[in-house]
Amino acid sequence: MKNKSSKIVFLFALLFLAVMGSSLNGSNHEQANAQGLSDTNSTGDTNSTGDTNSSSGFYSNKDLFVTSEPSGFGIYEEKNSTSYSPGESIILYIEPVGFEYNNVTDEDGTPLFSIDFGASFLITSSNGTILGGQENVPIGNIISHNQNKEVFIPFTVTQSVPFPAGDYVIIYKITDENSGKTFELNKNITIK
Repeated sequence: MKNKSSKIVFLFALLFLAVMGSSLNGSNHEQANAQGLSDTNSTGDTNSTGDTNSSSGFYSNKDLFVTSEPSGFGIYEEKNSTSYSPGESIILYIEPVGFEYNNVTDEDGTPLFSIDFGASFLITSSNGTILGGQENVPIGNIISHNQNKEVFIPFTVTQSVPFPAGDYVIIYKITDENSGKTFELNKNITIK
């Protein structure tokens, strides 16, 4: 049994080396990318406005597994199970609310709003043994002329090395970088 456990930890170590070596390019390979607004080059002031899009704190309004990368806010195909094949990408669609905005300006001095998320995740066995994870998954900064409310995060975990068959828990942690607030999502999956 110890040999099997060592193999699982080794496979996850390989997976997370692949995750840590990837770069943010707008796609969802081993990382998350907040979407819903377009990026704009910004400079200047980055003071928090203190404004949020909810009076109930920072949390996920909706989080569910989807079959492919969402094409927009609310535009996704929900996955009807939590079972995955070895090597299949695991995509979680998240709609965060209660995040704060920062004031920024572009190169022309136009006032804009910045939304900034951070993320991390852990993968554990069904009995809670930590098998791997990654801190500081790049999501990206979103700049807008408006205090947009409809933002989503497609968070993909790619099995660079196929996971062994079994039951797992993925613990997602999303941070609002502007306020420092976080929420966690615990999702059970099965590799068949």
